[in-house]
Amino acid sequence: MLEFQLVLKSSQKITPNVLHLSFVRADGAELPCKPGQFLTFLFPTPDGVKRRSYSIATISGKTTETEIAISYIIGGIASEALFNLKVGDTVTATGPFGRLVLKAEETPARYILAATGTGVAPYRAMLPELVDKITADPNLNVLILLGVQYRADLLYCSDFLECAAAHPQLEFRAYLSREASELHAHEYKGYVQTAFAELNLDPDHDIIYLCGNPNMIDAAFAHVSELGFIPKNVRREKYISSN
Repeated sequence: MLEFQLVLKSSQKITPNVLHLSFVRADGAELPCKPGQFLTFLFPTPDGVKRRSYSIATISGKTTETEIAISYIIGGIASEALFNLKVGDTVTATGPFGRLVLKAEETPARYILAATGTGVAPYRAMLPELVDKITADPNLNVLILLGVQYRADLLYCSDFLECAAAHPQLEFRAYLSREASELHAHEYKGYVQTAFAELNLDPDHDIIYLCGNPNMIDAAFAHVSELGFIPKNVRREKYISSN
């Protein structure tokens, strides 16, 4: 896959620890991708080029603009580079890659998309495609689950809530593991993987996506496997923190 240069168009802190970055290609070319895919960024270091991958979070459908979300890790190579980028600065990237995508030929009764932290970014990109699917199939339901520690850590929450308000077949739930204040209507106490025991899962008609913390993914996958889900109906993408 060819490398290309991305130019930073805008940068915004959307939670205390997460930065939302928007890029355009330096050559002005479009960057065709499927919702759910990721880009790999290349960072030169004295020990060679380091690669870090980030899901594309773009919801607008514009292939000329690419958005990602990145959590800050103290001393992290990518964190230090991307958090200190200025508008107009360039970075090298390649892609898109990844198979955490919706398949056109599928006709499930329900999609369950579970994530922790920035693992929800690909689901944001999927929103237009999900809306198309529930519009075409009045029997299809979509449930998006996001697990974080505190309400302040919820990223892209307004996007999911606005979509859910406009489309009753789509529901968004936030799971807060440490929030002490009173919960809102869409909020639940605990870890996102604990939701699976309460969802009346159907291995013959549900399709599950898992993205984010490896511990969440492993726990959720073990649970749904015991219920009879086969691997092709449980798509996984682990976010592993590295410096």
